[in-house]
Amino acid sequence: MTKPNLSSCLLFAGLAAAAAAGCHHKKGQVNTACYHPTPLGTLSDPVWQQQESNAEASDFVIHEHEWNDNTVELNNAGQDHVKQIAARVNSVPFPVIIQQSSMTVDPDSTYGYPVNGNEGLDMQRRLLVVQALAQMGIPNAEQRVVVGPALTPGFESFEGERAYNAGFGGRAWGQGYGRGFGGGFGGGFGGF
Repeated sequence: MTKPNLSSCLLFAGLAAAAAAGCHHKKGQVNTACYHPTPLGTLSDPVWQQQESNAEASDFVIHEHEWNDNTVELNNAGQDHVKQIAARVNSVPFPVIIQQSSMTVDPDSTYGYPVNGNEGLDMQRRLLVVQALAQMGIPNAEQRVVVGPALTPGFESFEGERAYNAGFGGRAWGQGYGRGFGGGFGGGFGGF
């Protein structure tokens, strides 16, 4: 019978010690046997859901451009919007927001530029929307309709022009309709 040499005994002792350590890991290293990942979307889904909720709330803002100038009369788009709001308002927790006016002329101003708010006009607009929603069968319209700033900022004129041009033949993605990915009308990847 042969005697075990010293190196074999040391190797065996080292392996036994490592096996007894279990999930132990050195500083800066992770033993993947102890790691249990969370399901996909655990961190990102709440972010997307919050963005979706915020976007839904902005559907219930009646913007300043939905009124005929500085009047208490909704234009056609505004009337349609109020009807859409009435169809959905009972199924959501969001308030109906009348965007504050910002294009009234101050009679005491030197130059008469239409750059001022008008609280009286805002309250008259609110009353009109409350009455319209009540006529369409919304029982708590008085509590749901408020005056305040829009939830999202609008375009400045140069931003609107740039977006319009990008969609209709400008030098942007796809150069207008029908020229995006896939080559449509000889473009392929937007004609770059």
